[in-house]
Amino acid sequence: MTLRLRAPLFSLRHTLECGQFFRFTKAEETYLVQTSGRIFSIRQQGDVLFYRGTDEAFLVRFFRLDEDHRALLKEIDCDPVMHRAVLSYPGLRLIRQDPWECLISFLCSSAKAIPHIRIIIENLCRSSGEKVVFGNYVGYGFPEPDRIGHSLQWESIRAGFRARYLIETSRSIDREGLLNLKSQSYPAAKASLTRLPGVGKKVADCVLLYSLDFLEAFPLDTWTLRGLRKVYFKGKQVPEKGLEEFARSHFGPLGGYAQLYLYHYWRHHPPQ
Repeated sequence: MTLRLRAPLFSLRHTLECGQFFRFTKAEETYLVQTSGRIFSIRQQGDVLFYRGTDEAFLVRFFRLDEDHRALLKEIDCDPVMHRAVLSYPGLRLIRQDPWECLISFLCSSAKAIPHIRIIIENLCRSSGEKVVFGNYVGYGFPEPDRIGHSLQWESIRAGFRARYLIETSRSIDREGLLNLKSQSYPAAKASLTRLPGVGKKVADCVLLYSLDFLEAFPLDTWTLRGLRKVYFKGKQVPEKGLEEFARSHFGPLGGYAQLYLYHYWRHHPPQ
């Protein structure tokens, strides 16, 4: 049975395809999404979402549809660069992901393009995850921490040097440990994550922003580093720490949302 949910000022395409989330496939205008042990189909027509296989409460939380998005955009629209990004993609939203899935996904992302990241993640899930069925489609959920490093066929997963990080991190933290980070300050939670094997500042900020509601986290990926230096610093090779300090002071407590918009905008409109 197909259900409907009104979602004004929301773009399903840009939200799913902007690089913050990896587990979906697309057939024409319908997306098949895998997350949190479930598979569901969803498409958008105007400001209405048509979906099967999940419930409204999950979608509202997952896509953050309960936020005052207009107020949020007004807050981050703080300079001409951000204004162009906001005008270009006003329906772009953060996805609230499962923390464990988010951590493993971004551990797989190191030095890889998005298509390769998705292949590694799917191989990992197929190797060790629980089977999940949606109609005639069979998918696989993320393996729990106690499944990583025991039944994996690393050659078929092709995780390369990331395999060691996946195994060691799964022995160091689990979902409960990740959720406990929400009670810490942003600097303390980031420091805790960067102590995990293979988790640098960028991966830590991705996990904090995309799954633990630290909206001040500002992941410095290749596109964002290049854009900040070229656009805000006129090509000067400002060190990463200086860019971190600039982002924190300039974009403020919603810096993570600003980063998402800049990242997506600069990928499609590379700064000159």
